[in-house]
Amino acid sequence: METEVRLPQFGMGMSEAEVMQWYAADGDRVEEGTDLVEVEAEKAREVLAAPASGTLRIAAQPGDVVEVRTVLGVIVGDTP
Repeated sequence: METEVRLPQFGMGMSEAEVMQWYAADGDRVEEGTDLVEVEAEKAREVLAAPASGTLRIAAQPGDVVEVRTVLGVIVGDTP
């Protein structure tokens, strides 16, 4: 199962954000609820938590400016 990590809209006027840093590397295993990626929008930084456990596949790199709801990465869950 794959879970998309999308940029949420933090405020009414927010349309985009810059990816600042990932706390895990592409291919790393991440656990649900742990800090995953830091973004900056409207001069405020926010840290997004992993929405699921599994292997991280990064789509947006640090320095990328992405629109709200853009897929930042995908977490591929463990298969039974």
